[in-house]
Amino acid sequence: MSPRTARTQRPSRSETRAEGNKAVAVGRVLGDFVISLVLGDGLKNAMGDASTWRVWNWPPFVIVLGLGTTALVIAPEGPQSQYAGVYVLLGLALLLAGARIVGIVAPSATKALVSALSVLLAVGALLWVDRLTEHGEVDVTGRAEISRGPVEDGDLLSVVVSDAPSRTHLRLALMVRDAVPDAQSCTPETHLTVALRGAGENSSHTDVRAGQAVDLPLGGAHGALRVDVTVHTDPGCRMAVSVDDAVLHG
Repeated sequence: MSPRTARTQRPSRSETRAEGNKAVAVGRVLGDFVISLVLGDGLKNAMGDASTWRVWNWPPFVIVLGLGTTALVIAPEGPQSQYAGVYVLLGLALLLAGARIVGIVAPSATKALVSALSVLLAVGALLWVDRLTEHGEVDVTGRAEISRGPVEDGDLLSVVVSDAPSRTHLRLALMVRDAVPDAQSCTPETHLTVALRGAGENSSHTDVRAGQAVDLPLGGAHGALRVDVTVHTDPGCRMAVSVDDAVLHG
């Protein structure tokens, strides 16, 4: 074979470059397919937008995260239902702040509005928690103690709530059971008179049944709270009284 014939059969540089470009294109297609299959299109697109991330997109997110953490740390103990609004505000704040980080929000004016709104929502959640610290419900069932064991008709016992935080009302529910269940069945006919000690007759609740919650205004009472409970049952019945639920609020 002559040198001239060999030169004509050798691929040119342009042909080699074209083949290389085709190989790169095929590799990209396969790579995108694998990423979509393993990570999902949403995460793939977010990764693709990483080039649009900016340092100044992070301060609003950090502020929101700091405010949210503070709100959760200072939140007092109590029923979780009262924190539903707080969780909603923090969730929206983090969602909006995170949207700016991944570059979902493009126009500058919209970015500023979204950042301001996210911070305001986080501040609102913090203020909500601060209000609950002063006026929210506090579960004090674990601090409530009964003064004596089984009681009979006309007996008086006391419920003492120690280290009570400052609130205006105590919601109290007592459980009444037969002390000797094999020998008697007196629970259906048993009722109680419940009154906060030193609060006067206006705070007294009569004909209180087992599990029924009563709301006692505390007035100026603070520190250890004492609730007097009088048992009314059939003669000869022995009853066991316990605290089912005790919540301070207001």
